[in-house]
Amino acid sequence: MLNKSRTGWMALFVISLSLFIIGLDSTFMNVAMIYLVKDLNTTLGSVQSIIAIYTLIMGCFVLFGAKLQDVMGRKKTFLTGAIIYGIGTIIAATSITSSMLLLGWSVIEGFGAALMLTATTAITTATYSGKQRTFALGIIATIFTISVAIGPLLGGFLTTFYSWRWGFALEAIIVLIILLLSKNILESKPTLKWSDINIKGVILSAF
Repeated sequence: MLNKSRTGWMALFVISLSLFIIGLDSTFMNVAMIYLVKDLNTTLGSVQSIIAIYTLIMGCFVLFGAKLQDVMGRKKTFLTGAIIYGIGTIIAATSITSSMLLLGWSVIEGFGAALMLTATTAITTATYSGKQRTFALGIIATIFTISVAIGPLLGGFLTTFYSWRWGFALEAIIVLIILLLSKNILESKPTLKWSDINIKGVILSAF
């Protein structure tokens, strides 16, 4: 039986929750396009673009998120991402136009997801060692894969029986749980200053 780390397995649980909603976010709205077109009075092309831009925004700022950990620390970067992500989910859930959904989901959530995503592996490897680390990395990889797979199923269920807005509301609740349990995450000491961040490099990498 594996020995527990200083924070037990609660840190792994928190990390797994963040990866679950990030993976879920990339697929659960694919089955709700028709409802989004109707509710937001937009076009199918616009909805498809919004879905794609979420993934693009997240990919654009992954390198920035990784560098930000050296300035703010892993935990602060992760929690900053979670807060930004939570704000995005609230905006997305209450969207009345496609532009509002684009801002909340694609831009704000995408940026928050990038900050959380880059910190998850770093926090896991720093918190656990040996067999614990192998087990933890396997768990978070599995959770992410499962979330991507069940996204369309959950999205279809919520859209059919309730509303696509409930998907974002569910994510907001999970973000709140993450913040409440964040005390179990270990912080790291900053090794860089804000002036060490290459802003031009961030912009170029995003492009």
